[in-house]
Amino acid sequence: MPRILLTLSALLTAALVAAGCGSDGSSSSAAAGLAPAGSVMYGEVTLKPEGDQKAAIDSLVEKFPGQGGASDRIRKLMENAFADSDSGLSYKKDVEPWLGDEAAFFVSRLSAGGEDGDGALLVATDDEDKAKAALDKGIDGKKADYKGTEYFVEDQGAAGVVDGWVVLATVRGFKAAVDVADEGRSLDDDESFQNTLDDAPEDRLGYVYVNTPALVKTLRQSAAGAQLGQFDELFKDPFLATIDAEESGVRFEATVPKALAAGFPMVAEGADLAGGLPADSWLAMAQPELGKTLDRYVDLFGAQLGGRDNAEQQFKASTGLDLQDDVLSWMGDWAVFVRGTSVSELGGALIVETSDEEKSGRVIDTIARFARQSADASEQVGPLDLPGGGEGVTLRSPDVPQPIHLFQRDGKVVLAYGDAAAADAISPGQSLSDTAEFAQAEDALGGDYNVSFYLAVEPILALVDSTSAGADAEWAQAKPYLEPLGALVGGAQADGDKLRSAFGVTVK
Repeated sequence: MPRILLTLSALLTAALVAAGCGSDGSSSSAAAGLAPAGSVMYGEVTLKPEGDQKAAIDSLVEKFPGQGGASDRIRKLMENAFADSDSGLSYKKDVEPWLGDEAAFFVSRLSAGGEDGDGALLVATDDEDKAKAALDKGIDGKKADYKGTEYFVEDQGAAGVVDGWVVLATVRGFKAAVDVADEGRSLDDDESFQNTLDDAPEDRLGYVYVNTPALVKTLRQSAAGAQLGQFDELFKDPFLATIDAEESGVRFEATVPKALAAGFPMVAEGADLAGGLPADSWLAMAQPELGKTLDRYVDLFGAQLGGRDNAEQQFKASTGLDLQDDVLSWMGDWAVFVRGTSVSELGGALIVETSDEEKSGRVIDTIARFARQSADASEQVGPLDLPGGGEGVTLRSPDVPQPIHLFQRDGKVVLAYGDAAAADAISPGQSLSDTAEFAQAEDALGGDYNVSFYLAVEPILALVDSTSAGADAEWAQAKPYLEPLGALVGGAQADGDKLRSAFGVTVK
C-alpha cells in the first residue's frame, strides 16, 4: 500500500477522532476558502470544541466502556493506531504538535458513474514547518512543484501544505486547492453554498454540504443515472446537514425539500400519531397525509409506466379501483409500530386514518379478495375475528404464529399482526408519550420537531439476546458498546416548501 495512502488514512483518523479531545483556542480560518466553487461535496468539523460542546462530548464518551476521560482515551487510541501503522509517524511526536482545530474535505469532480473523482482532505496546522516535516517523514514519494507550492506525489496521490492547511488529495484535487489559494473562486464565493449555509443551525460541531444539482447532473451522464432526470424537482436545491452534541446525545439537522423528505420516515415531518402508539413499542413511525405523499410518488414513478394516466389505467384494470378517488383520497395520517422482546412476543401494526370509511372499506374488500384467491389449502381468510368488532378480514396460517387482521374501526384502517397489536392500534392502554424514554428522545431533537421515527435500543438488545445470536462471541463483545444507547429518533418541522429535519441518537 503506498505510504501516502497510509499517511492519509492515519491523518484522517486523527482528524476525525481528535474532535472528541477538545481544548480551548480560537477557530482556524474556514477551510471552504480552499475548496473550489461548485464543488460537488464539502464538509468540515471542529477538532477542538469549546464550552458546552466540549463538555457534552466528554460526558458522552465516558458513558461507554473504557478507562479515563475522553481526551485520555482518544489520545491513547491515536498513539496505538499510529504505532501499528506503517506510516512511520508517531502521533505524539509527529502529528499532535502541529494539529490545528479544524478539518475538512471537498470533492471537486466526480466521473459520470460516480466511481472516480478528485478531492482533498484538509487539516488545519498550527505549525507549517512541523507539518511539512511529518509529511516528509511519512511519505515515500517524489517532490514536485505547482505554482510555487512544493508537494509530494506518489501514484495518484499528492500531499503538501497550502495556506496553513495540510492537504492530502488526488493530484488534480491538490492543484485545485492551490488554484483557489492563488486568487481562484472558492466555496466562500459560491452564492448557492453561502445561502445554504446561512440557513443551517449555528450551534454545530461540523457539517456536510452536498451540491445535489451538480451531483445529479454528473450522475445523469451515465447509463445507470439517466433515469434521475425525472426526479429533478427533488434535487433542485443543495443539501446541508449539521452535527452537534449535547449531554443527552448527538443530533444531526438538515433542511430538505418536503417532497424528498416525505419518502424517508427517519427525517420526514412527523404526526401526532407517534406519541399515541403503544408504550412498549420499540419501533414507531408516523407521518401526515399518506395519500398526498403517495400521490407525489405516483407522479414521479409514473414515467416508468408510460405516464401517470397509463399507470392509473393499469391499476384500475387489475384491481377495479380508481387510484385517486378510491385509494389515495381517503388516506390521512399514518403510523407503524413494532414491539416484543422475543420472537414469540413480536407484534405490530400499520395504522392509516381514513376520511371516508366507505371508500377505505372497498380497498379492504379488494385486498381480501386477492388474499382469498392466493391462499393455499392450509391458510384461512375469513371475516374479521377480533374482539371489539369492525369491518375487515382475518388471515390465519400455520406458518405464522399469530393471526393477521386487516380492518377499519373508529376512523382508522389497521393492518395488524396479533390480536393484542390490533386492539392497541385502536386504543392503547398506555402510549409512548407517557414514557420517560420517548420524552428524552423528543428532547434530543431540540426545537419544535414532530417525531416521525423512534427506535429504542434496549428492547432490541433483549430481542437479540432471546435468539441464538445472543450467545455469539462477537455479539458479547459489541453489546457493552450498544447498551449505553437510548434511542434513535427523527422528526421535522415545516418551513415553507421545505422541512427542517433532525435525527438524534440519545445516550443514557
